[in-house]
Amino acid sequence: MKFFAALCIITALFGSNAAFAAAGAGGGPSDSWNEMQKFEYYLGDIAGALNVCRMYGMHAEMRELASLSPYGKIGMQAWAAYDDIRGGVCGRVRTAAESVLSDKDKVLDYLRAKYDCSSGECIER
Repeated sequence: MKFFAALCIITALFGSNAAFAAAGAGGGPSDSWNEMQKFEYYLGDIAGALNVCRMYGMHAEMRELASLSPYGKIGMQAWAAYDDIRGGVCGRVRTAAESVLSDKDKVLDYLRAKYDCSSGECIER
């Protein structure tokens, strides 16, 4: 149940036209993606932002989740060019990450069942 609550929180915080994404990663996920693909993208988006915000412990955990999905990898890569953000964005990123990580095991189970990323490229099972 927490997994879906986290999905709702992230969607509510960032939405598909996310101010969060625009502030950092360059626009957010594709409108053509389904809700789970967008959620996976936001896992990477949050991981990338946590790294930029110097929240390295949470970044490592979120990166673990995001790296299991091709959409998560896209979200992380979107932050690669940013090295300095401050203010409210980092607080929102922390809140979103805490929400996801509170139910990390369910997210891990879902991503491991859906994708095989053992070769470096994520292939849908």
